[in-house]
Amino acid sequence: MENKKKKVSYHTEEQRELIHFAIVLAMVVIVVLGVYFFSKMFVMDKSLFEVDYKTGVINENRAIVGTILNRSASEYYVFVYDEGSSQAVYYSALSSKYTTSDSGKLPIYHVDLSNKLNEAYVASSDEASNPKATKTDEFLFKGATLLRIKNGKVVKYLEKEEEIVKELAV
Repeated sequence: MENKKKKVSYHTEEQRELIHFAIVLAMVVIVVLGVYFFSKMFVMDKSLFEVDYKTGVINENRAIVGTILNRSASEYYVFVYDEGSSQAVYYSALSSKYTTSDSGKLPIYHVDLSNKLNEAYVASSDEASNPKATKTDEFLFKGATLLRIKNGKVVKYLEKEEEIVKELAV
């Protein structure tokens, strides 16, 4: 007769489940690491991990209505107009011509009325502008406007195109 030796197992059912779980977990970790290293070596573009930082530039010539009266210069112009309008190129050219000419002694800041931050200061079709505004929250603009500010106070408030051109001497 054959002598069959019986293996005696001293493992409980919970221990066998735990060993099985550890083996499956080790295999999953090995597969994930293998896929990671394979993709890193052959598939992934190296430029995805390179960060290109760009230095931001603040445009000092732009302003919002809330900062019109508190610029650093003691005397300056603020040109308020809608940069989305058909006349925007003309107004921008006027401003550029003023700053490059000999008469361009005062700084000129631009306020875009189409900017969301300035929407509260745009007069509706049935409202009139407010040329007598003394505080920021009193401003109301109907269209292109040139303001001359001196020591935080509005000295000139020009809305007509001819007056603006004459003031800028261009």
